Amino acid sequence: MAPKERFSISMDAALRARVKEHADAMRLDVSAYVTAAVLRQIDEDVIVARRFAQIDADIAATEAMPAPAGRDDGFDDEELAAARAGIAQALAPDTRDSAA
Repeated sequence: MAPKERFSISMDAALRARVKEHADAMRLDVSAYVTAAVLRQIDEDVIVARRFAQIDADIAATEAMPAPAGRDDGFDDEELAAARAGIAQALAPDTRDSAA
């Protein structure tokens, strides 16, 4: 097991008290409680990044394309429907979501 390193963070006194209170309630020391919270957040960030990766790539590819000549900047009903479908797909629960 790798040696642990000290990592200092700053927060206001009220938040510090809440963290300590919750850590105590979970029967963890503050370090273990904050570490667990950080790991959960990292896992969530990875899931979100994975979920939106293809959408972000599609947006980047679309933005790199030149605009068709003579076209206005508005969206037609078909384009709006496609955008809404993509958003719905990205926000739908996915049982494959895991940070592993």
